Amino acid sequence: MASLMRDTIGQLLLSKVSDPRIDPALTSVTRVELPKDFTSAKVYVSVVGTEAQQRLALRALRHAAGYIQELLTRQIKLRNTPVLDFIIDRRFKKTTQTLAIIDQAMQEIRRRESAGGPAAGLVADDVEE
Repeated sequence: MASLMRDTIGQLLLSKVSDPRIDPALTSVTRVELPKDFTSAKVYVSVVGTEAQQRLALRALRHAAGYIQELLTRQIKLRNTPVLDFIIDRRFKKTTQTLAIIDQAMQEIRRRESAGGPAAGLVADDVEE
């Protein structure tokens, strides 16, 4: 159910929510957490941009939460529509930063290998035969 809600809210942001503070090209729903009773839903979003842009988009999403809930009810038939709470997903940012660090390290290794030097800082004397 959480993945269905994630996909549906993402589509609603793309097609039905027209708030200039929410750029659908830069805003994506990364995950939804639902308790067993479906009374509420934590909707985690990733917003590409500065901290100020993220806060602005988050305020807009929270302002539009009631409207998004109403649209969600039309798309997904539930006994009770959960109250949506939008949250910036910090895990996504950390993952992106980690991937960037790995990419930088791989570029350095490739640069050293192409220069004829040892890869990853190894010196020929360090390698046992």
